[in-house]
Amino acid sequence: MAYDFSENIQRGILYLLKSNKDFYLQIINLVQPDYFEYPSHAKIFSNVKAHYEKYGKLPTDDFIIQDIKPKLGSRENASDYEDELAYINNVDTSTVGNTEYMLDLVEGFAKKEAMKAAIADSISLIKENRIDEVEALVRKALLINRDVDTGQDYFTDLTGRWDRIFNKKNEVKYKTVLPSINKSLEGGLGAKEMAMVVAPPGVGKSLYLVNQGVQSMIEGRKVLYISLEMSEDKIAQRFDSIMTLVPQFKLKDPSNQLTVKERLELFQTEFPGSQLVIKEFPTGQATINTIRNLLVQLKNYDEFEPDLLIVDYLELLRPTRDIQQEYHAQQKTAEELRGVAMEYNFLVWTATQTNRQGRMVKIITDAELGDSYGKIRTCDFAMSLNQSEEEFDEGKMRAYVIKSRNGRPRFIVPMDVDYNILRMTEGDAVFAGDDS
Repeated sequence: MAYDFSENIQRGILYLLKSNKDFYLQIINLVQPDYFEYPSHAKIFSNVKAHYEKYGKLPTDDFIIQDIKPKLGSRENASDYEDELAYINNVDTSTVGNTEYMLDLVEGFAKKEAMKAAIADSISLIKENRIDEVEALVRKALLINRDVDTGQDYFTDLTGRWDRIFNKKNEVKYKTVLPSINKSLEGGLGAKEMAMVVAPPGVGKSLYLVNQGVQSMIEGRKVLYISLEMSEDKIAQRFDSIMTLVPQFKLKDPSNQLTVKERLELFQTEFPGSQLVIKEFPTGQATINTIRNLLVQLKNYDEFEPDLLIVDYLELLRPTRDIQQEYHAQQKTAEELRGVAMEYNFLVWTATQTNRQGRMVKIITDAELGDSYGKIRTCDFAMSLNQSEEEFDEGKMRAYVIKSRNGRPRFIVPMDVDYNILRMTEGDAVFAGDDS
């Protein structure tokens, strides 16, 4: 939509701004004084804003003139502002008659002006190769909108709130790989949430994430898998094995290609709506803004909007700003990733790595995480994968629920791992030390 921001329109905006409180409240945080072409308009805008912030009400024309007089330049005259206010008050009614149109117009123009400012500010940043900061400026400009949601009025919204609570039984849930955890979560995790799997190196973080992707596709979901360590083909082969039950070592045999193809086609037929996109980025190069850009590209070019985002894994993401302390950098990255889940209304699964000492304990709990707990604090759900050498030989593993905002934490779920087809399932063993 092309927006007209002519002199007459600017006067119309100022008229509504100083006379219509609802209009004022919706646009005041969108507009800057320098958006106005004429200095007099900018000064009137600033005066109205300052008056409201100080007194909680919109000023009369007399107050505007009274406040402006002490701030006039040597070549300015109060009568000029009186004349300008008269022009504003006599603005064409066709200009201000459609308030909703005017609101949309201001929002569109504010976005355009913010983008122009972002581009101008980006020139020096580009010269210094601070590309992530450029991306952040542009994204901030694109996110400008007149959000008038002031939150929930506790007492007046009782009925609506209870309806939402009681209707949660019908809320869409994303199952985990493990039924016992789904039961504790009353069906699974929800959109706008972030879940994390914790494990020492080589214990199965990526393997669990791939299994989680398959589980979501069984539910007919669209899955975006971002790999920051392994190649797209390597990740795809893992999906191949789990979904077709063809062992990894047989995938490379050309004689099995037809079988794999037929079984994958059958999978899509059996679970309609399931889609998978796998995207690799170089280790330590991708940021949250990189992910956002990918999401925009997928939507615009492929009409693909994921239900589940998997990031493998958190430590390999680079924060959008340079942060000296590794602990703070990782916590910031976790917060940014959680923000993506909220922004795009999907579930995020990721993983984080303990040090190798994590192998020395029977169960990785929050006590063993140390500084890494900051990342867990950001999540809605977190579980650790635990495995001794003997369990590895037997194809066994234990999941321990470290944190669960919407369910029961601190219990153990036994797991079976078929390393031939890479499939993880819930086991039936009972382990000593389960503090459930």
